[in-house]
Amino acid sequence: MLWRVAMTLRRLSRSGLALLLLPLVVACEPADQGPPPMMPENQFPPPPPPPAPAASDGTGANGMYASGEYTIGEDSDTYDDNDPSALTDFRQTLDPHGTWVEDPTYGTVWTPSPAEVGTDFTPYTTAGHWTYDSDYVWVSDYDWGWAPFHYGRWVFIDGRGWAWIPGREYRGAWVGWGVDDGYGYVGWYPLAPPFLWFGGVAVGYSFAIGPRWGYCPHGELFSPGLSSRMVTGPAVATIAGRVHAMPSVGGVASRGPEPSKLGFTAAQIPHPTGAAATGLARAQQFARPSTATALGAHPAVHGTGSISTQGRTSLMGGASGMSPGAHAPTSTALPQQQPQQKKKLPPQNAAPPRGHTGGHGGGHHR
Repeated sequence: MLWRVAMTLRRLSRSGLALLLLPLVVACEPADQGPPPMMPENQFPPPPPPPAPAASDGTGANGMYASGEYTIGEDSDTYDDNDPSALTDFRQTLDPHGTWVEDPTYGTVWTPSPAEVGTDFTPYTTAGHWTYDSDYVWVSDYDWGWAPFHYGRWVFIDGRGWAWIPGREYRGAWVGWGVDDGYGYVGWYPLAPPFLWFGGVAVGYSFAIGPRWGYCPHGELFSPGLSSRMVTGPAVATIAGRVHAMPSVGGVASRGPEPSKLGFTAAQIPHPTGAAATGLARAQQFARPSTATALGAHPAVHGTGSISTQGRTSLMGGASGMSPGAHAPTSTALPQQQPQQKKKLPPQNAAPPRGHTGGHGGGHHR
């Protein structure tokens, strides 16, 4: 083959094309390389070794070991809302001021004495006022008010009036909120209970409990004599048509409206002082077994999160999303269980709330 190429170049040298074609001819020559590496047929590179399995810590999804112990870092210094101590821890405080009743519909309830609170008593309205920290906190004028306004729930029972259902989880106020579009009026209502007590057992129920709203002008929300500032008479229906419930987030009842949206500056927001601050500090101390037991409370009984449905149907869905002024119809269906309220415990060894020199109001509404 090479001699033919040489002859061709010789013939083309006279025309000057040999020098132009020489690089092309050299490039066409195969390089002196060995054969490419071959891989046996159907042979593939071995896969990387699988990762080592993660070591199990022996805990479940709730952070509890199979033995019942909690993992390090889990806050076990809490009470479940349906801890059985709810039936006993507040009796010493409440017994002198009301009566315990076994109601055929609502189970074990406590009703305040009409001689002490009046026949038109309404929780979170009568004899007290609102304060605000990161959310609204009810400050009661009653010396026993630290218990039933921060623990448990209130229901209105025909023939009895307002009655308290024990609970063991702390909150500044167990209420739902609403406002009108212009933040001119504020409304709130006591939240329905997540369970009832029958025979010392927390029992679910399927009937609905309608919200009972109260309304006041936005500028009166922090007034000491709040009950005398509430909307009454025919105006209630008008305001109820304007106020809409604030939506829940993640199944948790809504926070109240930001005070700034109601026209309050930071300096105008009240904080409890004196006897009110003392009562609130006591309520917060009862929120944790580590501080509550020193005050005579029972230790927490963990694992009480389940609600018995024996003899009754499943937990009701609540009425927190209903329109203000409306009452929920009785339902025989089995709605899904209402999500538990998220716990917001006061910090351990918290200092008493900041002071406010505003007075306390009395009076009654409805």
